[in-house]
Amino acid sequence: MDKEEARKFVSSRSWYQTIDFEPGLRSVGCKWCGDPAWTNIIKYLPDNLKGKSLLDVGCNAGLFCVRAALMGAESIVGIDWNNWRPNWDFIEQQVFVKKYFEEKEGRTFPITYIEGKMEEVISTFEHKFDYVLGIASLYYSEYPDKLVREISRITDTAIVRLRDESKITLFTSLFKEYGFREEEVLREKWWEKLDCQTDDFYLYLFTK
Repeated sequence: MDKEEARKFVSSRSWYQTIDFEPGLRSVGCKWCGDPAWTNIIKYLPDNLKGKSLLDVGCNAGLFCVRAALMGAESIVGIDWNNWRPNWDFIEQQVFVKKYFEEKEGRTFPITYIEGKMEEVISTFEHKFDYVLGIASLYYSEYPDKLVREISRITDTAIVRLRDESKITLFTSLFKEYGFREEEVLREKWWEKLDCQTDDFYLYLFTK
């Protein structure tokens, strides 16, 4: 893929995730999503993911899956449901982002994308993951109790971004109910950085 082809694709799409492809090429997504969020997520991850597996619940364009692959993860799964926002081409973006960075790195990434409702897809997994990401996605589930129960079945470490006091109370309680402890929490302070008044994001590290 040449640079002009990549620029045309990036500029012609509506992005949720802000992605730094290379100097001069960046998707214009939410200022607190994508790579800006990754700078906080990696505070809860080891420097090297070699030999590790990771699941991204609500992966959108798949940036976190790609970033995990670049850190050496050997098995990565991303879940999203295109019917959540039919006018956003998550699947097409996933294909593009993965291909772009694979060509840039000269290797194939061990990433599998699955389309479907998060709690339904997770319930089909029979193996465990070293890490599960739920970045501003879990609170869209229609069945939060089932979702957290299934997450607790497949991992001992979950990194979760939450906002809204009622959602924070609900999900922190559910994670504790299903055997997790709140290891760390980071207030991201986006409203201060962007000079706007809104409820803040909190990034949680839950472990068993």
